Amino acid sequence: MSEFIVGARGHDFGRRSVEELLSSIGDAGFRCTQLAYTKAVEGVKSYADVTPELVAATNAAVQKSGVSIAVDGTYVELSYADEDKRRAEVAKALSQVPVAKALRAGCMGSETTNMAKQPTVSRREAQEALLRSLGEILPVCEEQGVLFAVECVYYHAMNTPEAVRMVLDTIASPNLRVICDLANYVGPENASVDAQRRLWDKVGSWYGDKIVAVHFKGQNFKPDGTRLRRSDLKPRRPPLLHQPRGLLCGLQGRLRDAARPAPACSPRSAGRGCPGPRRQRSCVHEELFLSFQ
Repeated sequence: MSEFIVGARGHDFGRRSVEELLSSIGDAGFRCTQLAYTKAVEGVKSYADVTPELVAATNAAVQKSGVSIAVDGTYVELSYADEDKRRAEVAKALSQVPVAKALRAGCMGSETTNMAKQPTVSRREAQEALLRSLGEILPVCEEQGVLFAVECVYYHAMNTPEAVRMVLDTIASPNLRVICDLANYVGPENASVDAQRRLWDKVGSWYGDKIVAVHFKGQNFKPDGTRLRRSDLKPRRPPLLHQPRGLLCGLQGRLRDAARPAPACSPRSAGRGCPGPRRQRSCVHEELFLSFQ
């Protein structure tokens, strides 16, 4: 039977050296991570700062800590309609494909650009730009044996199960996958239990076998439809990372029952430090994220 492996996003631990970061994640009881160099590692301001020496240091830290890289978080703007901007973002992603391969990461991962970043562009235009970007990235990923996953976000270019299915059907690459952040599918008009159930039925039936990572986090809305943020709550609830480990163990059992059958995966995607079968599942974050490896 596949195994859920509980992990944590690197940038929930603050900026540190890779050695300190992975050691802290392991000491907290986690066994894998979603690592976004530009968000979590000291001295990394751009992807140009991800040097071969840093990658080697990361692999050494993986070996020492036993914390594998489930997702290489490569955050780029895949849906810029401006061609010069879009090509520059694609170049960033392409520069990280060898990095993901060297890290033996389960996949690379990116969102698809907040529509607020280009207010005069329609969502259709943004999705067409996304398809062009993926059409340039995926052939390189296929050559290198690296999976590339895109994340659906309510206010981004790829924002619904329908949009995800369109992207998967259009690109039709064996190396294209999906990161599923459950809260990022939900807006004020589909936040009810029944509406969410319809969402998850679509996600599971349309592309459940393409999901390589699932993020779990809370979300709620104010009466005016705007999101209720943690800062609006008094007193603030402690982050899940600081909750007793028993909570995570209980959640692990529930997720195991909820996620059968296990989606197919690339044999190379199971990183060292994640014991069990080569087909396994991992989970990561204060927004708990499940990585199907």
